[in-house]
Amino acid sequence: MSTQSTVLTLCAAALLGCGSGEDGDQPGSAPDPATPPDPAGSEAMPADWISVDDAARTVSVTLVAGATDANNRWNFHGYANGEATVVVPVGYTVTVNFENRDPVHYHSIGVLATAASYPPIFEDASPVFDGAVTSNATSMSEATAPADGTESITFVASEAGEYALVCAVPATAVTGMWIGFEVSGSGESGLRR
Repeated sequence: MSTQSTVLTLCAAALLGCGSGEDGDQPGSAPDPATPPDPAGSEAMPADWISVDDAARTVSVTLVAGATDANNRWNFHGYANGEATVVVPVGYTVTVNFENRDPVHYHSIGVLATAASYPPIFEDASPVFDGAVTSNATSMSEATAPADGTESITFVASEAGEYALVCAVPATAVTGMWIGFEVSGSGESGLRR
């Protein structure tokens, strides 16, 4: 089977398995289309997996892929399809400690430009900040390994704006494995849902 056939098969399987289930208001469940999320209109709240040191101008994020069954485990802390946004202050050094708890699939993380939709296969997964992507981010067999594989990245969030934390492994981002990443010019930090 060719790589393209494999990717298309993975996309089809992921799309078929992405029903809304019975999770309702649980993180990672399908949002109510009548009330779309408005990340810019809500205040960033503390999250136990985001730590900010204003004196040192650093942020540490422990980002877990496959934390729940939401979106077939193609999620970050149970969130997918932009349902949450990590907010960091502009100019801070950010360390993302990435853990892949998906028992089957390789995953990656990169700070990429926001997009209306993401491709099934990334031609280019260059991050918006130097160093803001895990190794072999587009590989189905060499990204961060399943079943508790880990990797850390460190970068400076040098320009305020709205970006996204995206898994660039084929078939994942197109099926919703991404959340927002905002670099705040006002110094705000935390998680916006």
